[in-house]
Amino acid sequence: MATTIEQSEETKAKAEPELLGLLAEFDDPDALIEASKKVRDAGYRKWDTHTPFPIHGIDEAMGIKWTILPWIVAGCGLTGGTIAVGMQYWMNAVDYPFLISGKPLFSIPASIPITFELSVLLAAFGAFLGMLGLNQLPKLYNPIFKSEAFRRVTNDRFFVSMDAKDAKFSEIDTGEFLKSLNPINVEEFWSDTESPKLPRNLTLGLSLVGVVMLLLAGLVAYVRTTTSPDPRIHIIQDMDFQPSLKAQNTTNLFPDGREIRPNLKGTIPRGQFKDDNIPFYYGLKYLPEDQDVVTIALQDEKKTDDKKAPADKASAEKPAAPAAVDPVAAKLDKLPWVTEFPIPVTEKLMARGKERYRIYCSACHGLGGEGDGLVSLRAMELLQGTWVKPASYHTENVRKLPIGRLYHTITNGVRKMPAYGSQVTPEDRWAIVLYLKALQKSHQIDADTISEAEKRKLRDTK
Repeated sequence: MATTIEQSEETKAKAEPELLGLLAEFDDPDALIEASKKVRDAGYRKWDTHTPFPIHGIDEAMGIKWTILPWIVAGCGLTGGTIAVGMQYWMNAVDYPFLISGKPLFSIPASIPITFELSVLLAAFGAFLGMLGLNQLPKLYNPIFKSEAFRRVTNDRFFVSMDAKDAKFSEIDTGEFLKSLNPINVEEFWSDTESPKLPRNLTLGLSLVGVVMLLLAGLVAYVRTTTSPDPRIHIIQDMDFQPSLKAQNTTNLFPDGREIRPNLKGTIPRGQFKDDNIPFYYGLKYLPEDQDVVTIALQDEKKTDDKKAPADKASAEKPAAPAAVDPVAAKLDKLPWVTEFPIPVTEKLMARGKERYRIYCSACHGLGGEGDGLVSLRAMELLQGTWVKPASYHTENVRKLPIGRLYHTITNGVRKMPAYGSQVTPEDRWAIVLYLKALQKSHQIDADTISEAEKRKLRDTK
């Protein structure tokens, strides 16, 4: 009576070992190079060398052809550049054209940074992914790792591996050929016979991780597509709730209950030190006994301007009434303004004043000081009734103003003109005043009174 013995699943899963190739061991890099040349000349195609460090000349000895990786990198870089240019053209010139100061909707120079970045990005991806693909990586395991001798490949041994899939491979003939290369050792390496199935515990663990990831993804999708009365979850508490104080708030940290700290007595901000040169910093010969007179005059001037603004439109329809005495102007006229520049007047100062004037003043007052700047012209065209045309520098009352008063106006502003004291340094303010006086003088001089040499100099001046 015959007895049938059923094989277990583990036994069925095991397969007969298969010869994968031969491994030759060398102890010298020169010997490896010579062996590689002989293997190459013998006509083998599927073989490789393994070394603990790069060896110069091994590529030529193995007959390795030049890689196509540079072409992959170049193609990816050109693709990235093309995508960047097309993307910027579509965004700026087609889909959302935004006209700024008459500039072209699309220009190559403005697109260079994005084009460069995207070209480099795709070229880097091409280099990295192309290297992995050409080397058929990643390979998590190779049966050759089971060789005890091969473990020294990262230390002081050099190997030649012959793949059994090579058309010329023969277990006997190839083995004899490798022995003729004078290696230290030649051995076979075989395929694994263990079951390819993953361990049960690992499979269960990976399944649980997958379920948790799906639940998290579903939770994120649910939160993003619904509303909630609760605030979002703050994972990094110290970044979302920093222990910093904000101005104009209260706190228990300081006795006065204020978060913003007052200036310390006897200190001044860096770069804002003012010496006793009153004419230079204030445009006055001396400070009056009541030093607040300047501040009070400015406050009154702003209040007067606020009252006048709504009446601008009505004044255009009704005849103007006789002008009354302006109390603000009367206060300012009483101040001891300087009439001479407190700094040396030079051509360099004049050039600086011209440059600063064109930056800060010409937009409203115009290049010639006629009050016809681009901002003023545009505001007058709108006819909204809230714009006060800048005064011309060439009117009699402005020409008679002391230079200290002009300096004061630049520093603290007047009517619709804002204060420039926080933007323009005192030296530049005096330079602007100097250029302003030059503009006024240019309208009061007859060309016939200027010599030919001075005329040529004026023509050459830019």
